Amino acid sequence: MTTKEPGAAAPVDLSAFIPADTAVLDILAPGSAAPIGWRITFAGPGHPKTIAFNEAKNRETLHRNRQIEMAQINGRKYKPEERSVDEARRENVQWVAARIVDWTPVTLKPGAAPIAYSEKAAVDIFVDPDLGWVYAQCLDFLVSEQSFTRTSAKA
Repeated sequence: MTTKEPGAAAPVDLSAFIPADTAVLDILAPGSAAPIGWRITFAGPGHPKTIAFNEAKNRETLHRNRQIEMAQINGRKYKPEERSVDEARRENVQWVAARIVDWTPVTLKPGAAPIAYSEKAAVDIFVDPDLGWVYAQCLDFLVSEQSFTRTSAKA
């Protein structure tokens, strides 16, 4: 083993490992590996949509923490706001819906009008218990390290 002086090595280029700005998920039929034709484009970790959502959530958390701290300083009990089960479910899926850039239009019933992407439409679909399998695929895609890894960086 040879040792080199620190700084003598060539610099390591990390550019190939910077996540892609967007990535496309092909939704698969439940219990199958067959794509159904619905393609959802998600914002990567450095995409402006992702950054904006994360910053908004951080501001909410800081505000809530400030309210708790002020209540404690003033000797009052902090009472968290009441939320319904539906509100909590919608808030949980908001993270996934906010990362969507676009999708191919879909229909939920034969002959129904196609649903174009909007954040509201995404939340409505993701909270539908009959379409939980779609939400699960989207969530798995977003938390996978490989989803936004550029092709040239994959081993």
